[in-house]
Amino acid sequence: MGSSPTFLDPVVIPLLKGDTVLDVACGLGRWGNLVRTNYWEAGIPCPVVDGFDAFAPNVKLCHGTGCYRRVWQHRLPEPVEGKWDTVLACEIIEHLSEEDAYRAVEVLESVARKRIIFSTPNFLYLRGGRETDDGYNPDEAHLSHIPRQWFERRGYRVNGAGLGNPDSTLLKVLRGLRLRGQRALSGLPVIFPSLGYLYVAHKDLD
Repeated sequence: MGSSPTFLDPVVIPLLKGDTVLDVACGLGRWGNLVRTNYWEAGIPCPVVDGFDAFAPNVKLCHGTGCYRRVWQHRLPEPVEGKWDTVLACEIIEHLSEEDAYRAVEVLESVARKRIIFSTPNFLYLRGGRETDDGYNPDEAHLSHIPRQWFERRGYRVNGAGLGNPDSTLLKVLRGLRLRGQRALSGLPVIFPSLGYLYVAHKDLD
């Protein structure tokens, strides 16, 4: 897919484990660059990063960054060959139909050795494809919403990221109070996932 918001960085990067990372739907290569430059925040050596994306221009772009060992075109939920210590799947499952999203989770769990990480909108957010610098990308469409409770039942730990869930009653109240220094509240979704614009779900498999 395309890219991800910066408020995910301090939530996701410390979750990395091991020597190899698979960047699922690598998009513009944002996570590949961050992993190769900020891996130390996870307390690990610099890992090898591979990636795939359904949109051919993204694959070409990521191949040229020098951050990836290997990049290829692939469409979930088709099976993925290989094993990686961390499988990082940020902003991807909402781009699949509900049936394909559930199947994709199983596919990606099967190739993760140590940890798997997902991020996705914390609310129903459907949209169509989008124009990009390389033309129209139909895969930018949002087709489904997987609630965070589904991941929790599957054994994942869930945190929120980015203060901004439009479905949160508490957040509406807080904004209605017009509190000063609302930026100071930006860390609340980590503790209270229901407040997050996105949620981050991770599970250890080793």
